[in-house]
Amino acid sequence: MLKKLFIHPTNHGLIQLFRYGMVVAIAAPIDLGGYIILKAHFNVYYVLAATISFTTSLIVNYLLSVAWVFTAKTGRQKYVDATIFAAIGIVGLGLTDIIVFVFTDLAHFNYIVSKLIAFTIVFCWSFGARRFIFHNRLRDVLPPKIAAMLSDRPIKPKTNGIV
Repeated sequence: MLKKLFIHPTNHGLIQLFRYGMVVAIAAPIDLGGYIILKAHFNVYYVLAATISFTTSLIVNYLLSVAWVFTAKTGRQKYVDATIFAAIGIVGLGLTDIIVFVFTDLAHFNYIVSKLIAFTIVFCWSFGARRFIFHNRLRDVLPPKIAAMLSDRPIKPKTNGIV
């Protein structure tokens, strides 16, 4: 059971969620720690600090996720998968910055509490989006021409049995 949970490649959603949680447990101190250090010790504007720390942790998250969580072959070139992963991360970064700003400036929460709220929301977004993209065939979720551009394999048009 432990090998299944920690070692063997898997497409099982709950095991991937567990593993992604472990990845985030490694990346989170980089994100939150960097955020606090930049803000408290270097007096960096909190939204910029959130951006820098998030980006740093995103790199760690990517390396661990492709090595351990989302290991299934997608049929795409690695740079395409990396670009998709980064795009999801950029959306997460935008969400983080907006949430941190809203809760700190508008709702007057402590900047650390704001970051923790953002972290929780972005964790859900990131896992859900990455699981969806990396475990669904693009031909099933994107228009055929766009899916064909992102795939190494040619995509045959659906004929519904008509030749």
